[in-house]
Amino acid sequence: MIKDFQQLLKDKNIQFYIVPTDDDHQSETVGDYYQARAYLSGFTGSAGTLLVMQDEAYLWTDGRYFIQAAKELYEGITLMKMGQKGVPTLLEFLIQHIQEHDKIAFDGQTMACQFILDLKKQLKIDDSQIECVDLMQEFWKDRPQRSCEKAFLYDIQYHGLSTHKKIEKILDYMKDHNCQSHLITTLDDIAWIFNIRGNDIPCSPTVLAFALITLDQSYLYLQKGSYDLDMVKALQQENVLVKDYQDIYQDAQELKGRVLLSTNHINYALFQCLNCEIVDKMNPSQMLKAIKNEVEIENSKHAHIKDGVAMTKFMYWLKNNYGKIDMDEMSVSDKVLELRQQQDLFIEPSFTTICAWKDNAALMHYHPTSTQFTKIDQDGMLLIDSGGQYMDGTTDITRTFVLGQITDIQKKHFTMVLQGMLALQNAHFLHGCTGQSLDILARGPMWDEDIDYQCGTGHGVGHLLNVHEGPQSFRYKLRSMSENVILEPGMNITDEPGIYLEGQYGIRIENELLCVKGHENEYGQFLHFEPLTFVPIDLDAIDVNMLSQKEKNWLNHYHLEVYEKISPYLNDEEKQWLKEYTKTI
Repeated sequence: MIKDFQQLLKDKNIQFYIVPTDDDHQSETVGDYYQARAYLSGFTGSAGTLLVMQDEAYLWTDGRYFIQAAKELYEGITLMKMGQKGVPTLLEFLIQHIQEHDKIAFDGQTMACQFILDLKKQLKIDDSQIECVDLMQEFWKDRPQRSCEKAFLYDIQYHGLSTHKKIEKILDYMKDHNCQSHLITTLDDIAWIFNIRGNDIPCSPTVLAFALITLDQSYLYLQKGSYDLDMVKALQQENVLVKDYQDIYQDAQELKGRVLLSTNHINYALFQCLNCEIVDKMNPSQMLKAIKNEVEIENSKHAHIKDGVAMTKFMYWLKNNYGKIDMDEMSVSDKVLELRQQQDLFIEPSFTTICAWKDNAALMHYHPTSTQFTKIDQDGMLLIDSGGQYMDGTTDITRTFVLGQITDIQKKHFTMVLQGMLALQNAHFLHGCTGQSLDILARGPMWDEDIDYQCGTGHGVGHLLNVHEGPQSFRYKLRSMSENVILEPGMNITDEPGIYLEGQYGIRIENELLCVKGHENEYGQFLHFEPLTFVPIDLDAIDVNMLSQKEKNWLNHYHLEVYEKISPYLNDEEKQWLKEYTKTI
């Protein structure tokens, strides 16, 4: 595969070809049409960049995927472990290897603009050495078609704010920065602003679209077939005109004045169409949608109760059927989905379920398939990270369950993860703190034992949108300054520390949290978190002797809430079981 592609590079005199994991909108998850990197490399993880040279190839990915990539990469491709000592970034690698007159090529519509701007600046090359070309069009013979699913208008009863009101907030921001137009390419922003949802990306209810907001008119660019006349009329009432998806490239060339956009998110081909002054800032809708309004919060709480019921019923089923019926990672994943499907307003999973038995759980984003799964038939731990898209909200939860017996060191590690999760969940802090300020609360128990997990501790979650939403996050090492945002009341964010030991096991416990106001006094506004997720934490895995009295109180209080909120939806046998698994310790 890779050698055939390298021959194509030789034929076209291209020395470097970059294949990102992106679509035209720099989405985190992309549809089948955009899976070029996976097609060429064999690596199926959601993040990574492939660099193909005429005789060599390299794949950069982060710590979540080191183990997985090492297993999946095709022969002839070298794994570059991002962030590790001695491993250059892609830009650093290109600086070291590019020669005069070498050509760097890529598909301009799937390449993030900011990366190319940085590349041109640091490599000191001009446009003659850069070529925007989608070589996959001729190389990938059976390439799937671009998705064009039917979109729908999202009812205001679930989100609480009209498109017109949202655009007014954006216009205020534009006027404050003296901008005449705002170009938006990110699908979650567009879905939120225009109150539309779709099915063009697996597990992320968005529709492929571009948007342009000017001081007197807004435009939504959709593929023909994804909308109907009723949607057009409804959007017109909000002063929004629907145009063809590809028209954005022509309209961008005609923009005048100052244009607000994010070079981190616009694709390079679209950026090249602009001939006007650019104001490069984070899309204002990122912060606006990160702070949920009261309607969204109440709906989200309902969604999480339903999700908690499904996951609690699953835990009951798992504990009572282990060793009695045949189980494997795939059949267990199917059971989780079945129980969610029984809940009102459920649409689909919010991401591919991670169901990992024993050492598979050391691969942070492992998931079984119909042809590759492990039988669950011995003592050990089962990690399940899953979530649901409901009409009234998006959920994300991880639990690690004990089946049979585990070792003392496994109990110790589980308890350390629990201590980190509880410390962050019960944080009490002043307004002005960022996720970077609080991350050590979760990592502390692991760092005390010289252990770390090579990923962030938490991320924002959308409202019937992407399960990974920015800009808020918990991570001690920022990937960009845009992540260093102040935590605000109304933000929801996950709390998911873990321990991952290659070849042995993985442990993660995750709750979704809501940031809320506490007391305000002469020192400022204090904030804390309320859990949105209500599912028991497996008492069978805890070394109670490791917990302080404060930690026991935290866990007991949480389990009391779990029982109060979830038990009304269970039968008598399930209630009795839940009482035992939420008992005071």
